[in-house]
This record gives sequence, C-alpha cells and structure tokens, in this order.
Amino acid sequence: MGTSSVASTAVSGEGEDHKPRSASTSRDALWVSGARLVSQLCGIGTLLVAARVLSPAEVGIFAMVSSTVLLQSKIAEAGWSEYLIAAPHDRELPGTVLYCALASGLAFTILGFLGLAISLIWLQPSGSIFLTLLLLMATIVPGTFIICQSGVLVRGRRLRELACYQAASEFLGLLVTAGGLLLGWGIVALAAGRCCVVLVALLISTGFARWLPRFEFKLTTAREALAYSTRLLASRLMQFAQSYGAEFLIVFFIGATEVGLYRMASRIVGAVTELISEPVRMLAWSYFSRQQGEAGGGEEGLSRLMGLIMAATAFAALPVFMGLAVISKQLVSVALGAQWLAAAPVLILLAAARGIAVIQMLNEPVLSIIGRVALLPRLNMLFTATSLACLAVAGWIGPQLLNIAVAQVVAAALTTAVSLYFLQRGTRFRWPSLLRRILPAGLGACVMVGAVGLALHMTGGSLNLPLVDLFMGVVVGGLAYILIAWSSGRALMAELNHVTDAR
Repeated sequence: MGTSSVASTAVSGEGEDHKPRSASTSRDALWVSGARLVSQLCGIGTLLVAARVLSPAEVGIFAMVSSTVLLQSKIAEAGWSEYLIAAPHDRELPGTVLYCALASGLAFTILGFLGLAISLIWLQPSGSIFLTLLLLMATIVPGTFIICQSGVLVRGRRLRELACYQAASEFLGLLVTAGGLLLGWGIVALAAGRCCVVLVALLISTGFARWLPRFEFKLTTAREALAYSTRLLASRLMQFAQSYGAEFLIVFFIGATEVGLYRMASRIVGAVTELISEPVRMLAWSYFSRQQGEAGGGEEGLSRLMGLIMAATAFAALPVFMGLAVISKQLVSVALGAQWLAAAPVLILLAAARGIAVIQMLNEPVLSIIGRVALLPRLNMLFTATSLACLAVAGWIGPQLLNIAVAQVVAAALTTAVSLYFLQRGTRFRWPSLLRRILPAGLGACVMVGAVGLALHMTGGSLNLPLVDLFMGVVVGGLAYILIAWSSGRALMAELNHVTDAR
C-alpha cells in the first residue's frame, strides 16, 4: 500500500558494519523483492482475465475511475508512513499521527462522495460506474491506516511481515477479481478485488504491527507531521502526473476505448520492467556498496565498475524489450485476444521507450552510493516535467494514441541523456570503454530480432496460429540471444566479479 519503495530504501540503506546484520538485510531484501514479484504476477493475472472478459472501453472507464480515486489516496496518504519511520527511536510513537492520517483519509473520502453526488446530477453515470466509484472510495480511509501500520513495520525493520501481508493481500485480491469477472460483474469485479486487497492488508498489517494507540491529539505533533507530509506531497503528485498524465490526456481528447488500449499496453511493459529492474537495482546496490566499502577502489575502480554494471544492465534488458516489441502482435493476440490487437503498435513504442530508459534503473543505487542522493528528487522532478512537456506537445500536434506513445519515446531519450550526464560526472566512466562493452549486447539483441522476424516471415505472420507464432518467436529469439550472451556476456560477468572480488 505505497510502502514498497520505503521498504527497499530501508533495506538498501542498511549499514554493513556487522556481517550477521548484513545477511539479515539481504534476506529482507529478498522477501521484499518476492512480494513485488507476487504483486506483479497477480497484476498480470488480473490483466489477462480482464482482457478476456471486458472490452477496451470498459477497461478504459475503470482506468480513469480508479486513477481519480488513486489521486485522492495519494494526497491523503502522503508522508504519514515516512514520518513514523523517521521518528526518534528513543521515544514512543505519537498516536496523533495515526489519527491525523485517518482524518486526512476521511476528508478526501467525503470530498469524493460530494463529487460522486455532483456526477449523479450532471453526468448520470451508469450503475456499474457508480458502484465502482463507491467501492474504491471506501478504501481511502483504510488505506491511510494501513500505511501507518506499514510505517511501524518498516521502522522496526520487520520487512518480512510487510512482504507477507502485501503478497497475501494481492493474491486474495486476484482470486476475488477473477471470480467476479467470470461471474459477470464487469468493472465492479475490479473494484471488489481492490477492496479485498485493502481489507486483507488491513487485518494482517494490524495483526503484525499491533499499533493501536489511544486517541490523542497534540497540536504541535500534528503541525509537524502535516508539514512533513506537505513536503512529500509535491513529489508524489509529480510522480502521479508522470504515471497517469498520458491516460488523462487520452480520455479527455480521444476516448475511453483508447485509454483501455493504452492501459493494457503500459501494464504489460510495466510488469516486464518491474521484473527486470528489481534484480538490476539489487545487483547495483551490492556491487557498488562492496566497491565503496573496501579500500583501494578509487576513481579508476569506480569508473571501471560503472561501465561493467551498465553493460550488464544492457545485456539483461535490451533483448527483453526488443523481443517484446518484435512479438507484440503475437503476444497481444494470445494473451489478450483479437479485440486488443490495436494495442500492439502502442506496445512496440512503449517497449522501445523502456528499452531506451533502461540505464535510469541505476540512478538510485549509484547516486546514493557515491553520495549524490540529493540529486534524486531533482532528477525525478525534471523527468516528470520532461514527460509532461512531451505529452503536451503530442496533444498539440494531434491527440492520437500513437502520438502519445511516441511522446513517451522522446521523453525517454531526453531523460536518459540527462541520466547519463550525471552518472558520468559522478563515476567518470569512459565512453569508449562503455560502448565497447555494450556493443555485444546491442548486436546480440539485433541478431535476436532479425532471427525472430525471419522466422515469423517464413511462417507468413498471419496470426492464424498465434500461439505457435509466439512460441516460435520466443524459442528462436531465446536461442539466438543465448549464443551471443554465452560468448560475450560470460566474459563480462567474469570481469565484473573479478573487479569486486579483488578488493
């Protein structure tokens, strides 16, 4: 419930003074990563079932309804968990914070109900949309309670309990959503699944944290917590705008069906990105912390390690995103159904955007380890502003679905250039050495794409047997890339291990 990034920061920021504690931190990191994996798999499962039952227009309507309520939740939840995590450990946690969080959730719930009442008069939404909004708004207050309990767990470094309740709630939510969709509930099933996630998380997180303070209200504490929350609110809103700005632009200028197509394509690419990014970040945290923690590394060692990590990231990510693009039609046809084929071109462009931006996965671990963590919020705000500016230009040129996706590619290219600039300044990596190491990854991915394209062309690419085409594309592409990775990637990983183990 909004605590995964906080948990990963707590894991990665742990000191390495004692080996037992470091080992415990590594296990906690695995638990958090496992919970994220379960969450992504549940999200993919929900997506597959919804695509088979709902139309693109229905998915688009739910996307906008849920995004509107999510915005209310983001504002209501901002900062309360982080305030509890940062509270001094030698003092009892202030119960005022919990009740301020609940009051914030209640205020935004009431605001949502007022908006719902107005919509009934002016927009006359259908019964399913009304009920969906009602169910989703009912999760705002419990959500604020959950993040406070999560803050207590993170503060006590009880990340296993945090991971357990997140994974369990997501899995049970998937069961409720799938059951409701198969029973014909429509978009209400998606809202019911969300309610199940929140209810299960509420019960389990409260059982783990057991933080139920008596009612109190201290004005000084409330003002301090509110100021802390307000400082985080701007960055949360910027992140929300970056994540959902394209969908709001699409629904206002194009239509709900296009939102559904865009949402499905972005969810597929987002799920793949999450599965790749977490291992890459953990690899970077591990290698860079080891390099900085041992004597004798110096600027030369940091520069060399940065080049190796970036090349390893390219080897891990480029074939995935390029392969995702080349088999997009087959994947959409098999996984989502023929009615979603219009999402395939969007999927290609969004996969290209994520492939271009793959190096940005290293921003957080690298800049944190080298002591430039203060740059991260500024970079995030700059990236968000760039993304919104590109979307605005796309809307001005012509509010079409492909224009919006192209804007994401342009934004990815611009923000990646900025990331590379700051990473180069911080680590002093050498461009010729980096390009020499990344070249085999790029060539391998191109060979893979060519092999897959040739195999699909030889079969006609007719989509008459999309499952066979998809299987052939995955097998041919996988074999082609394994040959390249075995010849070049093996030497890269051996050099990477040698660089860190030698210290």
